[in-house]
Amino acid sequence: MSEPRLILYQRDDCHLCDLALETLAQARVPAFESVFIDGDVALEARYGVRVPVLQEAGGRTLDWPFDVVTLRTWLASLALLVHPLGSLAAPVTDDVNLAKPGHGATARWSGVHVEQVLPAGSIQRLVVTRAVTSAPGELDAASVREVLTGLSGPALDTGHRPRGLAQMGHAASIWEGVIVLASGTVMGFVIDADMVCLHGAEGEQACWTR
Repeated sequence: MSEPRLILYQRDDCHLCDLALETLAQARVPAFESVFIDGDVALEARYGVRVPVLQEAGGRTLDWPFDVVTLRTWLASLALLVHPLGSLAAPVTDDVNLAKPGHGATARWSGVHVEQVLPAGSIQRLVVTRAVTSAPGELDAASVREVLTGLSGPALDTGHRPRGLAQMGHAASIWEGVIVLASGTVMGFVIDADMVCLHGAEGEQACWTR
């Protein structure tokens, strides 16, 4: 059996350590090893005033306090976190063509809650490629981020969205562009006055009401 890639350093009778364990469970982290520093001179010297501390195999650490969003973002940056929908929006390691995505996967996001496609705090970078507004560029980017992070609920049925809105170049779009998540996943976005549509590199697509 391979060794766990994560270690949680903690101590006995540690309320903060209990809270950290709860956060790890809520974030659905991969398997990890618990190491108690009590009585270990070297570990006490290194982590005594810092516990609980989460460390990955390469030595990078995440000190308490951390919440679910912070933890998931950190794990995603280490490529240790599986996307909530598995292969539905897998991290991209090669070049991506969102203009001509794969076929046969358009139904994958049907009825899916936006949090499963676009987890809270997961947007690492966005690139706005179309903005039909009179606002300065930096304001457009801030507005797009605000719209995307404010989405909630399940995706609309295909019959309740304008035909073709999920793809870039739609006449009704106000903003279009590309999102890069902390996990490495790349997807396109199209935003009009009433809804936001996302589409992935394998043809996944869905829209949500703004």
